[in-house]
Amino acid sequence: MATFENKLVVVTGAGSGIGRATAKRFAVQGARVIVSDLNGDTATATVDQITALGGQAFPYAVNVSDVTAMQTFAAGVHETHGAPTVVVNNAGYTTAGPFLGHTVEDWDRIMGVNFWGVVHGSRLFGRQMIEAGHGGRILNVTSPAAVLPIPLSTAYCTSKAAAQMFTECLRLEFAGTGVGVTAVLPAFINTGFYPNAQVVETEGKSVGRGKNISVLAAQLIARSPETVARNIVRIAARNPAIAPTPFESRIACTSGRLSPAGARMAARMMDIDGLVGLVDRVLPAAVVRRLDEAAARAVSNA
Repeated sequence: MATFENKLVVVTGAGSGIGRATAKRFAVQGARVIVSDLNGDTATATVDQITALGGQAFPYAVNVSDVTAMQTFAAGVHETHGAPTVVVNNAGYTTAGPFLGHTVEDWDRIMGVNFWGVVHGSRLFGRQMIEAGHGGRILNVTSPAAVLPIPLSTAYCTSKAAAQMFTECLRLEFAGTGVGVTAVLPAFINTGFYPNAQVVETEGKSVGRGKNISVLAAQLIARSPETVARNIVRIAARNPAIAPTPFESRIACTSGRLSPAGARMAARMMDIDGLVGLVDRVLPAAVVRRLDEAAARAVSNA
């Protein structure tokens, strides 16, 4: 697929972060972009940015975990714009906190967005693409968390692992249809993902403090969403099976697949209470206080 000129591209979760950057990148390549997000205002803001760049885009507000809403969304896109050539199932959500602190409702929400949202988008638009007969690409955004265990992220890792295996199986099923299916695994990216995480606190767990530090680290050292967006457009043109991006993600995913035991050992060293306690013991109290204040400001400004 050498060009996306006048091709229809659907991007979910495109109201911010990787989704917004991806929608803009496809639009710059000449695509007509369907910008969907749970928040209609942020979807419209993305469309406004694309229009300002001279591109074509159309906003939709949709909850990807709601099958009825997704059916209506997919039917509306098809009726108005036709079958897409590229679908990027990017919408994502995370929680942070101990497994026993999560309710069934917490699990339903994260599996609804991270797993069922991918299933709904792939099923509904995949059928359109196959019936249209022009081929295309489905890119499902998973995570290195699909292959690497992360402390206090059991629900998130589970949802991404489910989406990852679904994507790898779907690629096999769609072989020969002309519709390629790729799992995209972005690494640590500076988006609104971390500030919007749901924190599940329990006694003895410094999850909220860990979240604040994660947000600060994302602002200081993480890659930009634009880096991932550029790679997603390239990936859509090439159609690999699995695409960790950028380079750090390839290292992490390869390590996790080659040495699961090593990945588990590294994960045990990432225990929030242990890390926070180590910081408190090693650094002077004044430095720790300034670090906490900077992290809190990072969250409020995110």
